[in-house]
Amino acid sequence: MKKRLNIFCACMIAAFLLSVSGNVYMLVKVFINGVEIGMKAAQGETIDIPEYKMAHILPTDMMETTGTVTNLKDGKQLAIKPLTTLIECPYTHSNSWLEALQGIIGLIVLVGFIYATIYFAKLIIHINRNIVFDWINVKHLRCIGWSMVGICVLSYISVWISSHQLAQSIELAGGELNILITFSDSTLILGFVALLASEVFAIGLRLKEENELTI
Repeated sequence: MKKRLNIFCACMIAAFLLSVSGNVYMLVKVFINGVEIGMKAAQGETIDIPEYKMAHILPTDMMETTGTVTNLKDGKQLAIKPLTTLIECPYTHSNSWLEALQGIIGLIVLVGFIYATIYFAKLIIHINRNIVFDWINVKHLRCIGWSMVGICVLSYISVWISSHQLAQSIELAGGELNILITFSDSTLILGFVALLASEVFAIGLRLKEENELTI
């Protein structure tokens, strides 16, 4: 039983690391690219840095070319139908308060992710120590659940802001900006699963306490 529990704990940690590996890799690449740009700017080179916005695109016409990428093997341009992508934002009438709001949301999401990660680690440690049906785990599950729900809601707001700004300046051939694709992320589902598990644990613990009092 203990061996199986350790295996499942290791699998949960591995799955968690894999789920965040893509975002971590992207942040590392962006950081490296930023350092390279900073070094070029320090040498006096003039660099025009475009502004990009995250966009969720729903294909509406498969015959139209929404965008292209370069095939480095033969130099040809290949058509793409991106669902989630970064688009250069050409608008010049940006709202400073919306930009500030997105920055604040990004910071809160980062803090929430760290918060959920800490409580996830605590939950795994307790389970590995055979501390399963305990009120402390109910607390940990609730913290994880509400953190993930909050992250999803705030991320949705940030995507809506980006889509609103992009919709004022661009119109895509063969596709349309659609924020409903945001809900394909499993964060919201996992958050409610954690909250559901916390309530199941809480009900079980209350029944256990009532039975002990009855005896």
